[in-house]
Amino acid sequence: MRIAPLHVAKYVPPPYAGVEGHVDTLLGALAPHAECTLVAGGSTVAAAQPRPYRVCAARTFGTLASVTLSPSVVGMVRTELCSGRCNLLHVHAPNPWADLAALACSSDVPVVMTWHSDIVRQKRLMLAWRHVQRAVLDRVDRIVVFTPAHADSSVQLHQRDVRRKIVQVPIGIAFDHLMPERADPATLARLDAFAGGRPLLLTVGRHVYYKGYDHLLQALQHMRQDAVLAMVGTGPLTAQLQDQARALGIAARVMFLGEVPQAGLAAAFQRCDVFTLPSVAPSEAFGIASAEAMACGKPTVVCQLGNGVNYLNQDGRTSLTVPPRDPAALGDALDTLAGDPSLRRRMGAAARAWVQAEFSIDAMRTRTLALYRELLDGRA
Repeated sequence: MRIAPLHVAKYVPPPYAGVEGHVDTLLGALAPHAECTLVAGGSTVAAAQPRPYRVCAARTFGTLASVTLSPSVVGMVRTELCSGRCNLLHVHAPNPWADLAALACSSDVPVVMTWHSDIVRQKRLMLAWRHVQRAVLDRVDRIVVFTPAHADSSVQLHQRDVRRKIVQVPIGIAFDHLMPERADPATLARLDAFAGGRPLLLTVGRHVYYKGYDHLLQALQHMRQDAVLAMVGTGPLTAQLQDQARALGIAARVMFLGEVPQAGLAAAFQRCDVFTLPSVAPSEAFGIASAEAMACGKPTVVCQLGNGVNYLNQDGRTSLTVPPRDPAALGDALDTLAGDPSLRRRMGAAARAWVQAEFSIDAMRTRTLALYRELLDGRA
């Protein structure tokens, strides 16, 4: 059977994190078994980077309310499906262009939607968009969730009775990319020099509101342990966070690494003592970066969001959990791990075992291919 899925996401990777990181990992895993194509907003430079799957980069005119201004996505999807190059559509939500593409495609095309998270911040826009979202939920054949908590915690997913459509497919973590031998020596040396023997905290993610990085900086200021923080990523709030670190008097204890290549990420995950994902809103529905840190044997500190984040980061076993938007509680949890190496080792070992057992590339690929075959069989 020919399997030729067309995936629609917001951006062409990089960054290799969040939704973009998952899409890149998934398509790379499927590539030996399927003819994969990605349509997403991005530059020609990003599209030109060698990948084991085909890339169609839509021209992007910036962003508005966290949505890429990439209207040509819908037309590109129609062209790819009508040409016969692709025989199944797989959209990644939330993404309005992916929603419109799903509604615009022929009824004989099977459609899969991966539900990464609800639309959280754009409440006024949702008053209008919910009608489109409901139509998409009616149109799609299957809805992929990474954990049971993704479905249980979602409000928007249950605007329709979609229980029969929901399929759990674990997100796959590329463990081999994180191994010590893949770590960039220069980044390791830079982090060693920065830490100077002090506990090294790490966070990885885009600098956007729901990541809670402003609360993390306040937590660092109040910590009793003389710990330091490395921050990987950039975003619209980078300059504001740098100003905040200076205003709090902790600029010397915070390293803004910016975007780093995969080898630099491996170095950061391997070198840190504690990983923290201080996200404060359910826009953060899982936290791939925390799973990657756990795969490297690191304990984590996260916030209680009642969704996939807390399914992944198991309180008291692999992780410590605190209320969102509570810098004092976040600082206390970070202090607990920073000051107790034996607790870090115990929780880190449990984290590695849990993630490697539950979130493997093989499990993700096998279940995704089985889903595709089921849908394509039904259209044969």
